Amino acid sequence: MVFKPPPGTPKLALGQAQSQPGAGPRSIPIRNLAPPAPKKGNRILKLAGTVVVVLAVGAGCYFGFIWVRQMQNKSNAQNRSDEARNSGESQVGHIANLNSVLDATEPGHSLGELSERKSSGPRQRPTGVGTEIAVGEAGAAPASAAAGDGSPVTPPAYTLDVAAARIPDGRVNGMISGSNFVAEAARIDPVGSAQVLRLLQGTPASPDREVLVYLHLKPGERLGGQSLSIASDMKGSGVPQVSKRWKMTPRSAPSLKAFNTGYAMKLELGPVTNSLVPGKIFLALPDPEQTVVAGNFSANLIIPEPTVQATPTATPTAPGGVDAASRAMYEKRYGIKR
Repeated sequence: MVFKPPPGTPKLALGQAQSQPGAGPRSIPIRNLAPPAPKKGNRILKLAGTVVVVLAVGAGCYFGFIWVRQMQNKSNAQNRSDEARNSGESQVGHIANLNSVLDATEPGHSLGELSERKSSGPRQRPTGVGTEIAVGEAGAAPASAAAGDGSPVTPPAYTLDVAAARIPDGRVNGMISGSNFVAEAARIDPVGSAQVLRLLQGTPASPDREVLVYLHLKPGERLGGQSLSIASDMKGSGVPQVSKRWKMTPRSAPSLKAFNTGYAMKLELGPVTNSLVPGKIFLALPDPEQTVVAGNFSANLIIPEPTVQATPTATPTAPGGVDAASRAMYEKRYGIKR
């Protein structure tokens, strides 16, 4: 038997309980889904924390900078020490040592002379040792001493490629710090453990322009017969130090700049004869002025004159090894009569 609803019954009411008349509306609980209000923090604590972090970072940067600077200073000092050890002399040590050599060979002169001293020619010493070789001055030196004297001067071509370097005929010439250079004298001075080849224009004590080559001989090796070919990329103790000296103005003191590497040089020295060392050179420096010096020379080997020390006067002694003055004082003190 099928149940049929009575006519007029609404369809939505099917299967649903009929609301009781007189019943009130049912209350539905409402949840508060909003997040809780954030708690207010202490602004002073936050500011203090920020200050602590900033101070910690600043302190770390400060001490880190000091440590880096100390390490850099140690590294620079080590590099300078290595360069000085490789070259054998520092610039300051070179000036001091060369000054002492000049004092021994040229009394009354010093490297720090600011005024020019006119010279009437090379000064001859009674011993004949340490005579200057003035290349180009007639009668200043024997013909064998002035290599290239009287021959034409051929300017050298600047290059840092030692394979392409050419040594022209004639005496040493070129450019030093942008000024023309013609060697008027050549000499080899002992400076510390080095033999310094000097090619200069002007007076030895205060040259107008000059190049210096430090030669370090091996134990037992004698000067003469050496042949060097130094490329610009060579480094180490086998690379001699070279320097240039020049004057900004005629009355100024000469400036000095040293090079331990980066230059190109060919140097040949002949055998020493009568304190003269013949040779030829090509030297190009890595400076902005493109300093280059090349040609033939005959350098005078400078030997400092020995210093004569006064012999102390011997005090007369009495018999028994006691000097006479002490003996007389002893006898007077104790009433001893002879």
